[in-house]
Amino acid sequence: MENKKQDKHLSKRSGFTLIEIILVVVIIGILAGIGIPRLGGQSDKAKIGQAQGNISSLGMAIREYEIINGDYPSSLDGLLDESKGGPFLEKKVIPKDPWGSSYIYAAPGSHNNHTFDLSCTSKKGKIINNWE
Repeated sequence: MENKKQDKHLSKRSGFTLIEIILVVVIIGILAGIGIPRLGGQSDKAKIGQAQGNISSLGMAIREYEIINGDYPSSLDGLLDESKGGPFLEKKVIPKDPWGSSYIYAAPGSHNNHTFDLSCTSKKGKIINNWE
């Protein structure tokens, strides 16, 4: 009989109360509210890094084109021209910037007078380029 009392006593105490569950959910919400804003700017930094890497890769392809052809391409599409020794890009496609726009290319450049300018602009207005 005493064994049944212990079983009833244990069954009433097993599990969590509604207040305990609400308290845990509130604490998790507070921690998420603190942590998520700190991570918010990281995706923009990652996209800027990706754009810098793409500009560097495109710049190497443009220089290779110039070495083979003696002049810079009139547009980035020239990097895919097979009659000029191309394609100079491994994936055989001109990449878009991380924000979905085309890279801005000019040869000769206004910033790099004897070579070329290559740039893009982030959604927040930061200019990523090959002259700074």
